[in-house]
Formats: sequence, C-alpha cells, structure tokens
Amino acid sequence: MSANFPGVNLGATVSQTITLQNGGTASLTISSASVVGAGFGTSGLTLPMSIAAGQNTTFNIVFAPSSAGNVTGSLSLTSDAPTSPLTISMNGSAIAATALLSASTNNLDFGSVLVGSSSSQGVTLTNAGNANVTISNVIVSGTGFTASGVGANTVLTPGQTAALNVTFAPSAMGSAVGAITIGSTAGGLTVTLAGSGGQLSSHAVALNWDASTSNVIGYYVYRALPDGTYAKINSAPVVLTQYMDTQTQSGQTYTYVVTAVDANTVESDYSDPVLATIP
Repeated sequence: MSANFPGVNLGATVSQTITLQNGGTASLTISSASVVGAGFGTSGLTLPMSIAAGQNTTFNIVFAPSSAGNVTGSLSLTSDAPTSPLTISMNGSAIAATALLSASTNNLDFGSVLVGSSSSQGVTLTNAGNANVTISNVIVSGTGFTASGVGANTVLTPGQTAALNVTFAPSAMGSAVGAITIGSTAGGLTVTLAGSGGQLSSHAVALNWDASTSNVIGYYVYRALPDGTYAKINSAPVVLTQYMDTQTQSGQTYTYVVTAVDANTVESDYSDPVLATIP
C-alpha cells in the first residue's frame, strides 16, 4: 500500500484517503502509529482504534511540504494482527509556488476614433503560474481612456483568465497616449495605450451585432479585400457588440463580417456579411 503526492506547491496541504479493512474473523485493534518523512502526517486516525471483523475504516495521510524537492516516508500501524505492523509507503514532490500574470497584448492602438464616440478593445489577463494571483489595483492614465471588468481584489486561480475592457472616448481632436498599470501579487503589468480623436465625418461605418450566446471574451471585425478575402481591422478583441470603422472613403462599398473569440483565442466562423456604401 502506498500514498503518492506529486507536484504539490510549497505552503499547500493535500491529503489522500486510506481505507483499512479487517479481513479476519475477530476484532482488530490498532494501538499505535509511527510516521517517518518530512511533511507527512495523518488526520482522522484516533488511537487506539478497533475494527470489527469484516468491517473497514478510513483516515487521511496528509502532505504539507515546507521545502522543494522529493520526499519519501512511511507510516507504520501497530496492531494485534499477526501481520503487524502494516507499513504504508509515502512519496511526495514539492515545487515552489510561482505567481505569474500575463496579458494577451502589451499595447492597444485604437487608431482614429470620432470625437464624441467611443471604441473598445479587450485585454485577456491570464494566471500562467501555479499559485493564486490577487490583483491589487488597475490604474488607467491618459485622456479619454477607461477600463472595466477587472478591479482590486480580483483573484485568479492557476490557468484562470479575466477580460479587461478598455475604452477610448476622445473629447477633442488630436493624438492621445496612456497606459494601464495592473498591480498584483505576481508583480506589475503595463499595457500602453494610443489613439487619436478624429473629426466628425460621413466617411465612417458604425457596425452593430447581436451578442454571442457562447462564453466569449470579445469579437473581431473583418473587412473584405478586393480579392474577396477578409482582413481583420481591430488588433484586439472588441468587448462590446459595436465597432466604428473610420478608415473608409467616399463612393466605396465595403463588406464586413464578425467573429467571436474565446479565452483560448479560438474564433468562430464568420457572421453573415453586411454591406455599407459610403456616399
């Protein structure tokens, strides 16, 4: 019989249930237990313990490593059984906890956005380590830039993601720069921001679509090229179900499709195409 605990983070406590069965015809009494091995222990084992004939009982072997590396040990149970003591071997490995927070992009460029309107893009934050990450603050700088969706005290478990929605709403013409600084127990992250306020113009197409019913982090907008293929026109997923294409020219007809994207950056099929003609 053995208990194995592979890849346990330092500071964590894990357990494994052990079942003892009395296969004899008389009651059996366990009088003592001896544990050998750093970080190993037991819970739910109250001695002396009697197990009736044909019955069983359970307890837990616990592993709470205090240093990284491989550990071996054993648990010896002394009883009045003729085969006493029963020895259970134990093996464990401990790894240092790593807190690592990553972002799907380190810069967002909104391009030209009409003054009085807004444009949104998404940043996916991922806990790429093996320990929980707690976000302490999200600080946005730069005129016209705001962020939502992730805030202080947000906790990401290993592998978990969170969608940060960034919006640029210029109130004046001209270039704007900014940054999002994210503080966490894994250190800091910075996403630079850029955009420009554009003059109100008829050379713009406002796109709207229905939200996906699946679990998605945003949407990509594509515009048709002369050869019939489509080119993506937003560098990061749009979190809202709208987009303003300001890079259009008078007298032209444009065809658009939209895809939904999930946390693993897997995109859906194209939506039905829509056409827009610029006067």
